[in-house]
Amino acid sequence: MSTVLESTCCSEIESSPAIRSANPVVSFDEARTLAEKFGSPTLVISRSAVIRNYQLLRDGLPGVEMFYAAKANPAQQILRPLCEAGSSVDVCSYGELLAALEAGFAPENMLHTHPCKTISNLTKCYAEGVRWFVYDNAHEVDKMAEHAPDANLILRLAVTSSSSHINLSAKFGAFEADAVPLLLKARQAGMNVRGMSFHVGSQCRRPEDFEPALRQARRVWDAAAEVGIELEVLDVGGGFPAPYRDDAVLTLDVYCQALARALDVTFGDLPIRIIAEPGRGVCADTATLITKVLGKSVRNGTTWYIIDDGLYGSFSGQVFDHVEYPIMAEDAERRGLGPCVVAGPTCDSSDVVCRNQLLPDLEIGELLLVPTMGAYTSASASTFNGLDLARVVGIE
Repeated sequence: MSTVLESTCCSEIESSPAIRSANPVVSFDEARTLAEKFGSPTLVISRSAVIRNYQLLRDGLPGVEMFYAAKANPAQQILRPLCEAGSSVDVCSYGELLAALEAGFAPENMLHTHPCKTISNLTKCYAEGVRWFVYDNAHEVDKMAEHAPDANLILRLAVTSSSSHINLSAKFGAFEADAVPLLLKARQAGMNVRGMSFHVGSQCRRPEDFEPALRQARRVWDAAAEVGIELEVLDVGGGFPAPYRDDAVLTLDVYCQALARALDVTFGDLPIRIIAEPGRGVCADTATLITKVLGKSVRNGTTWYIIDDGLYGSFSGQVFDHVEYPIMAEDAERRGLGPCVVAGPTCDSSDVVCRNQLLPDLEIGELLLVPTMGAYTSASASTFNGLDLARVVGIE
């Protein structure tokens, strides 16, 4: 069966109501005002866009509890409005827990999803009051039993997905054959085994990929019941996609409709608690980077532009997240487009943002906008070469 994405031809993508593309959250006029006040580079996060995405997920998946994955972007400009809107939060470290506490989240509204925690990570989060933890191996059970004996455990399963950009089961997740023995080991250790989780992978473009993962989870769920382990929580993870350069994706409401159908088919007969861990799907398109042209040269007949952010900064998502961002210049079509290279500000020659985007003839000091910069950008940025990270600014 073809998906909406597969059955929508290229000429229809921009106009299809089921497809969304990358758009900035600020205009160039607004960007100039912000750059004058805060400098450049600046990441602008729209509070209303955060709430919009959260509400679309809640409305599209009624009855599913949302635990925002702080790893995608732990900025207060995202965490605070989500907390105010009633979201819970998924943390993987003590640092993310502290950011969540600062935003107003209570420990009882947190789920710790790192399957292999350091002792320090585990004990500090436990001491703060977190009581829900994920595991995927026998040694983690021993660790949890010693340092968090009354914790509630969720077993993470390894699953596959054909349309995800990153396979998040390549490193974590128990294989189906090992799942019930791991559940039994946790119970024998006196732990509260409460549920199962999985993650179909980052930037999962086809919601249909959730169904085989859900069917696998149901097989394990039923096998656990046969040995006397009654589970009550199903965590379907994240994977909700965002629009990038040359990567049109389904709107969140249409995407959620497909996932809701798969949930109904596989677990609709059970009165269980279902949660999800959206990260990118909540925050990616809520942020736009304002960056400036620092330098310009012609090398072997090709125009090069140096901008004030790069692969070591906000564009780190191109390295670790395997996505490409659209770079937008003001009145680009009217000015005429040409091939160029755009590179970051460090002295590393590999710090090249793009080699194949068409841009007009840019002036030194000109501002550019880069949308869909809210997920896995500033979160994985560094201060290599002693350069400052992009300032993060919130707008309504």
